[in-house]
Amino acid sequence: MLKQSKHNRTAFTLVELLVVIAIIGILVGLLLPAVQAAREAARRMSCSNNMRQLGLAAHNHESAYKRFPPSLFVDIGFPPGGPGQPASPYPANVHAWSVFFLPFMEGGTLYQQYNIKFPWFSSPSIVPGTPDNQSVLRNAIPTLICPSSPGGSSRTVSGTFSFGAPFPYQNLAVTDYATCSSINPGSITFFGYPSGTTQNDLFSALAPEIKGSGARPLLGQTERKSFRIADILDGTSRTILLCEDAGRPDFWIMGKIDPTRKLNDGGWGHHENDYGLDGAISGTTTSPGNCVINCHNDNETYSFHGSGAMHAMADGSVQFTSANISPQVYAALLTARGSGMTPAELSPSATDE
Repeated sequence: MLKQSKHNRTAFTLVELLVVIAIIGILVGLLLPAVQAAREAARRMSCSNNMRQLGLAAHNHESAYKRFPPSLFVDIGFPPGGPGQPASPYPANVHAWSVFFLPFMEGGTLYQQYNIKFPWFSSPSIVPGTPDNQSVLRNAIPTLICPSSPGGSSRTVSGTFSFGAPFPYQNLAVTDYATCSSINPGSITFFGYPSGTTQNDLFSALAPEIKGSGARPLLGQTERKSFRIADILDGTSRTILLCEDAGRPDFWIMGKIDPTRKLNDGGWGHHENDYGLDGAISGTTTSPGNCVINCHNDNETYSFHGSGAMHAMADGSVQFTSANISPQVYAALLTARGSGMTPAELSPSATDE
């Protein structure tokens, strides 16, 4: 009788292979959210560190000049742009808060290239012989970018700023951080402040600096300086210094991008990188409304951290504020001199939900 040979099986069957693939798929499905969560945690920590550096820069500015940097700076003469007036032949000298931070956040070289006597939109292509501040503003600054924001530092913004005349700007580098320096006039009573309260009563830690003979007749503003630490009556640990307004110039609403719309601000040197609080009705841009964080990024607080946004506080700390915060509490945290004008002003906390 012939002896049968034995063969060693060296391959998987089709069923076994499918089982292995299914197991791998399950493991990937379990691990991927954890990996994504770990990456977002790292990005969130990096964003927090950025804001901590900005808070430190603001305090170093205060130590050097005895005042915090302004949320925006305007020096306007009368007539604007006339001979001998500020920034002539431009209509006014206008700057964003971030320019004043540069010497205190390793941006000294850019600050030296920037001519503070002319507005941010100054360019020899607009007025021959004037400084090219726009070229400075095309430099991306990593500290001003939140790593969670889509597009990172490759984003740029172009548009036209109208100030008596059109002033075009192109390819400015963006920032994901901004000053929310007050509550807009049309929203003051919505957030519970008494009728007759003005926007000037509700400025935050970084407040505008406005000067020049044209301030009152042209802007309707009295001349004012930025705040000192002593001016923050509500307490530095309970007053917001900087917010996130991330993702610009793309327009985001409730976590989704609107491909049909682009914003014309977000450049780190654009003075309109300062906004007032309105809030919005959730899922819309209609204001005022109770959605004050992560509703949309058109001059409202917005981040890609999901459940809230990072804020630098006036004491130099950084706090993550929940998107579920009471809108009245959030308004109280923005004001530097609310002085108990609303119940929320009595004891606001950035961790309130």
